[in-house]
Amino acid sequence: MNLDPANPTPLFQQIAEGIRHALAAGAYLPGDPIPSIRAQAQKLRINPNTIQRAYEQLERDGLIESRKGLGMFVTSRADDSARASSLEALRDDLARALRAARAAGLLPDQIDTAYAQARAQLDAARRNGPARKEHP
Repeated sequence: MNLDPANPTPLFQQIAEGIRHALAAGAYLPGDPIPSIRAQAQKLRINPNTIQRAYEQLERDGLIESRKGLGMFVTSRADDSARASSLEALRDDLARALRAARAAGLLPDQIDTAYAQARAQLDAARRNGPARKEHP
């Protein structure tokens, strides 16, 4: 998980998004434990209260749940919810990129070609290297 202190998005939201992306990618499965607040804070070198806020947000969203005395665990509905959130973020990012491309004067066929090239690069990278899923 890459945190960017210069990003206007608060750190706790960046952490929550990082875990959402990990859930959508299958790095965590339903029933899996997530790192404790203390362990995550040490790993990311940030205040535990920041991790706590991120975990509270994920819990409110129904992605993780607390099990008394055991820690935090991925819920059974986390996969679908995380994928839906990722899809929504993708649509927003694509819309921003399309607006920027049109503002730069690119024609629709140039945009389509650029998308196809980017997609081909990602597909080639996936075929050429083992997909290693890391926990944030």
